[in-house]
Amino acid sequence: MIRRLAILPFLLPALLAACGSPSAPTGTPTAQPGLPDGFSAALVAEAAKGGTASTLRAQAASCPNQLALPYGQSGLDTGLYWYSKGETGSLGGVGCKARADGAAMTGYYDPARPVLVFVHGWQNGSTVAGVRDNFYFSEASRNVADAWIDAGWNVALYQWTQLADDEGTAGAPYHSQAKIWTPTYTYTDALGRAQNINMRYRTPSGTYATTGMPTVSAGQLFYTAYKSALSQWTYAGTEGVRVMGHSLGAQMALAMTEKAYADTALSAAKRPKRVVLADPYWTPASAGSGHSYAFLSPDVNPAARSARIAQTLKGQGVAVEWIKSSRVNDLGGDNNTGMAKFISRTEVFPEYVFDLNPASGVARKHGVAPRWYLWSRSFAAKTAVSAANTLSGATTVMNSGVRYDQNAGRSTTTPGDDTFVSAANP
Repeated sequence: MIRRLAILPFLLPALLAACGSPSAPTGTPTAQPGLPDGFSAALVAEAAKGGTASTLRAQAASCPNQLALPYGQSGLDTGLYWYSKGETGSLGGVGCKARADGAAMTGYYDPARPVLVFVHGWQNGSTVAGVRDNFYFSEASRNVADAWIDAGWNVALYQWTQLADDEGTAGAPYHSQAKIWTPTYTYTDALGRAQNINMRYRTPSGTYATTGMPTVSAGQLFYTAYKSALSQWTYAGTEGVRVMGHSLGAQMALAMTEKAYADTALSAAKRPKRVVLADPYWTPASAGSGHSYAFLSPDVNPAARSARIAQTLKGQGVAVEWIKSSRVNDLGGDNNTGMAKFISRTEVFPEYVFDLNPASGVARKHGVAPRWYLWSRSFAAKTAVSAANTLSGATTVMNSGVRYDQNAGRSTTTPGDDTFVSAANP
């Protein structure tokens, strides 16, 4: 059974803020001690060093489709950004926005190559800080996308920063989560007032804007961007498309893939063959603080919606892989044990993350899962979840009926010395 930490509920707001907000919503960003750079765990630590925004602008200037927000302009920017190795070699790379016609982009995207797409999670405070998620793993001082690019993969990151940059209630990201599934979310706050969240987005000043906000969900925006970016994709190999979501991004990955399989106009080859849930997060099974999951009906909560989609995708031949690297759900989220029973689940224990602060310590471990998975591609496949597994191998692990727990290599960042033992699932 899934183990739970005996940590008081008051730590949840601090934990989730550390997991998803590189800075406070307003004011000058300051580093959160002990958190790594990259993957939204603490990009603010790099911003605090000075010059990050101008460096990112310089990188974006070399791309024909330059990065827009959140670096000082107004309006909303979302999209799929392709990465080059040269850019990921710099801390805080921003990628090059995919062309709307899906055409090749020299140095960034080749339609004849397989595709890896990553999508981030909650980003509370990122717009003010002027930072976006990226592929840097500070614990190991490396960009974990580089080996994929060297191996001939197209690597992309779907950015929905300004939409994911929304405040939480009692530390839980109800607003950002709702946007994944519906463009018309409202709730009643503690004073009995109706709050219309809808698809509002954060501006660089820290305020929320509704001008020009989307009329569709973030999951739909993701799918639309994905479909156009791959409209001229011609790859004919076995690898296909792999989609990975971190934290709330795991729900984004499932929402997008569900739409890909529901779209009869999309060729089967362009539908993701693997969905990777990197330390996924769901708000509590029962909504609190005036929030409601009515918009998910007939599903009772986000975990149930995710489980239903995962079960359907599995039946359609998709390998669904779950890597757990922290106790983020044990501290007030939903462990989604129902879904854990029928998909692939592996737990890694990053003991090299030593932090006496319970919130920041768990936050740092929360950020390990996507980096560990991407880096695992560089080593021999394991019996557990591994990016090095073939699709057939990933499916075998998923259908094994057990979970896998890391029992060696816990004190090192590299996945190369990791070994696993099977255990009852979940």
